[in-house]
Amino acid sequence: MARVLIIGSGGIGRRHLRGYAATGRARLSIVEPHEGRRQEAEAMFPIEESHADLATVDLKAFDLAVICAPANLHVPLITACAAARLPFMVEKPLAVTMDGVDAAIAAVEAAGILARVGYIRRIAPEILALREKIAAGLIGDLRLVYVNSSQDFPKYRPDFQRTYYARPEMGGGAILDAASHTFDMLVWLMGRPVAVASMYDRLVLEGTDTEDTCLVSIRFASGAMANVTINQFQKPNVAEASFIGTKGNLTLAHSVLSHWDDDSGRPRETRDYMDGLVPTEAHQARFTLEANAMLDALDGRPCSLATLSEARESLRIALGAKASWDNRIIVSL
Repeated sequence: MARVLIIGSGGIGRRHLRGYAATGRARLSIVEPHEGRRQEAEAMFPIEESHADLATVDLKAFDLAVICAPANLHVPLITACAAARLPFMVEKPLAVTMDGVDAAIAAVEAAGILARVGYIRRIAPEILALREKIAAGLIGDLRLVYVNSSQDFPKYRPDFQRTYYARPEMGGGAILDAASHTFDMLVWLMGRPVAVASMYDRLVLEGTDTEDTCLVSIRFASGAMANVTINQFQKPNVAEASFIGTKGNLTLAHSVLSHWDDDSGRPRETRDYMDGLVPTEAHQARFTLEANAMLDALDGRPCSLATLSEARESLRIALGAKASWDNRIIVSL
């Protein structure tokens, strides 16, 4: 069994602890500086070692690290893993600025270790099917994408004002936190981004220094374009995307993927990839899929999770989107 070190045992860290525990393939240890959270995690999970400080950990004794600390700490933690030649997965976003990112990536490449970023949609069955259909030419050349990913965020994270989400320097807000999932999906499907323009603001949510709404337009090297809309205060939970090609469309509504090739108003084919599943249980199950994907990658199998270089592109989109509205310009990437 692989020895896995979870760095950070807050909300996302616990999802990973549950995911790796469910694989039956991992022996778990944690690093958590907050005493209360550390004690809770020790009571909840089968943990072999528990540390308050990464400096007390022999990183070379582990097979894999999962970095779940706030995004402003990712770069030094990535660098520490590279120095110990410890394979790792780091949660999204890759960082909150570009400072030190390229040096960290270079250190990982020099160490020759496995490194991935936790954009969990890459192991979602509906996204994998979407990508396969686009690659197979089902809708011709992909030229345009519209995405609306909006929800009543306080319903799902009632503690949001007390978490990293409320602080832009820790990677919170609609752009770096929520939209980065969509940016990664678009990079995976559409390639290298070359320009971004946006508007963003905190329209409703109180008690934060971050935006709850963003409108982002992206141009890719292929000439294709995408438009991303997110708000985090509306009541319906909407996750809709249209992928428009030269021969037809693919639409994704949560987990329902449909293929359209005429104007009849009826899709040629529709499939719900979560049919019969409870959404909250299915979401947690995807952390088990992600854990298995990382453990498989340790064994040399292919892994679809984002590379550091791909996550760098998503970060450039996010930072470019912020700079676009702050300076009222279109940002070249």
